[in-house]
Amino acid sequence: MACFLQPRQLGFGTILGCEAAIHATRHFATEHNSSHDIIIKIDIKNAFNSVERDTILNEVLDQIPLLYPFIYQCYALPSNLFYSGNLIQSQVGAQQGDPLGPLLFCLAIHKIISAVSAPLNVWYLDDGVIGGSPEVVIENLKTLLPALKTIGLEINSTKCELFACGNVTPETLTNLETVLPGLRQIDKSSFQLLGAPIFSEGVSSVLQSKRQALAGVREHLNHLSRHVSLILLRNCFSVPRTTYTLRTSPTWLYIQDLQHYDDTLKLILESVLNVSLSGDQWLQASLPVRYGGLGVRRVQDIGLVAFLASAFGSANLVSRILAIDSTDTCIPFASDALAKWATLCPSNDRPENPAVQRGWDDILCRLRQTNLQAGASGYDLARLKAISQPESGAWLHALPSPQLGTLLDNDSLRIAVALRLGSKVCNVHRCICGASVEENGHHGLSCLRCAGRFPRHHSINEIIRRAMLSVSVPCLLEPPGLSRTDGKRPDGLTLVPWQRGRCLIWDATCVSTFAASHIRHTVKTAGSAAETAAKNKRLKYSALEATYDFVPFAVETAGPWGREARELFREIGKRLREKTKDPRSESWLVQQVSIAIQRGNAASVMGTFGPGMARNGFL
Repeated sequence: MACFLQPRQLGFGTILGCEAAIHATRHFATEHNSSHDIIIKIDIKNAFNSVERDTILNEVLDQIPLLYPFIYQCYALPSNLFYSGNLIQSQVGAQQGDPLGPLLFCLAIHKIISAVSAPLNVWYLDDGVIGGSPEVVIENLKTLLPALKTIGLEINSTKCELFACGNVTPETLTNLETVLPGLRQIDKSSFQLLGAPIFSEGVSSVLQSKRQALAGVREHLNHLSRHVSLILLRNCFSVPRTTYTLRTSPTWLYIQDLQHYDDTLKLILESVLNVSLSGDQWLQASLPVRYGGLGVRRVQDIGLVAFLASAFGSANLVSRILAIDSTDTCIPFASDALAKWATLCPSNDRPENPAVQRGWDDILCRLRQTNLQAGASGYDLARLKAISQPESGAWLHALPSPQLGTLLDNDSLRIAVALRLGSKVCNVHRCICGASVEENGHHGLSCLRCAGRFPRHHSINEIIRRAMLSVSVPCLLEPPGLSRTDGKRPDGLTLVPWQRGRCLIWDATCVSTFAASHIRHTVKTAGSAAETAAKNKRLKYSALEATYDFVPFAVETAGPWGREARELFREIGKRLREKTKDPRSESWLVQQVSIAIQRGNAASVMGTFGPGMARNGFL
């Protein structure tokens, strides 16, 4: 969208433009706290539908002549609107749905707003703020209102708001009432700009409203597939709904409100996943997927880093809006945020690019990940190291679509999450093989009689086969006439040379990260079980390596891949990108394998129950 940020400055901004406007207004209000200055929020009535198209065309011709022929074709003649069979000719305003509408509106009002002489003059589309001494502001309003009216715009005075930095005299109120009848006066707790509180007094109420909105989605999410609900909660309803507030307000000062929000989020997550989360498990779940979490972030972890990134990223814009030296620009609460950061990360420097939120966030996430691993041992340590590998969380990034085969059923999702977080998977019971199954469910992942081994093995090979066909490499599964010394055949063979004029054979295996034969190695090194399995496969197929290129496709139940499996998919992904021009081709393949692993894990765990005890979907 187009964003007008200061006089004589027309830019095309994103959220950073809004943040700069908010920080600039807060800076002005804070610096003039004890003065008699005032701030007026201006609201234009039905702005986009009222601006004169003649003005738009004239400004486009003057400012962007290369675009004028196209805009003339769209706006020179009335456009038709149809309502209940009636034809209405639209002759004013930007057309509905026009992606250039915000730009055209900003061009139309640019010259008028540039003439405002108040020290604070911030506009984002049709939302404006003018601040300064009462005399200057009133004089500007007397000029602004008729100027806007000449281009078809009218101020909605009953929606305009007055904030007094200090004491406002009755004479000033009378004069303002004359210019803007029905003007409302607001205090610090209700002063908001573009949806963000300007003063800290208004932060608590905003966070409470956000928490209430979050609590309202719980019932709706319970009516959806759990996998779909998890994706919606993570990507739409939780932190994404609060990011704007977190970046523009000092929310980290309100620990109790943030805790209440996170408690509500935790309850909804447990309800969606049907998993009980302890303190460390909730802390892990709130980490990004790349750090072994579920990506359902806590606002108390994001608030500080979001504000710091916004403060550093918008500092130059704020200085230009306020017409002050950038070296003298001090974003309100930025110094407090840096002090808080120093207490959380005393041994870490600021990120190289402090304007990027991920730079601050990664430092905190690495610290929390390290603390989790430092306090773990045995199976928990092996799990935490395994899920830190890039491929381990690929299933969490997959689009939950039944048409694409990437939608996990409710039980599979619950087991996948429980295994990832170390939560309770099942009650202690006796496996069909006679062994005892603990609450963590690890026995089923390595049991020789588990029900998930063969379906998972078949799914992985089918994914590889389809990927080969997609890059125009014909292949066979379990090729006849090709066997190792014990008579067993490899899983797949390409019918044309793969590299160096030799055909490729592969054999897939998925070993348990927590098996007794692997745990002593996986505790030390992530992915060591897959590497050991790959070496064993290579020994078994050594007789065929003189004629074929052999790749052991070894993965683990906790998610890590062996080195050769990564290299194979990297090559397939490269060929897919060349063929389809889709840069995410490799990611889709990795997600499909990751989904197959999770389905196999769920079937293996459920397969430990005796006849009549497991659900129909697994046995």
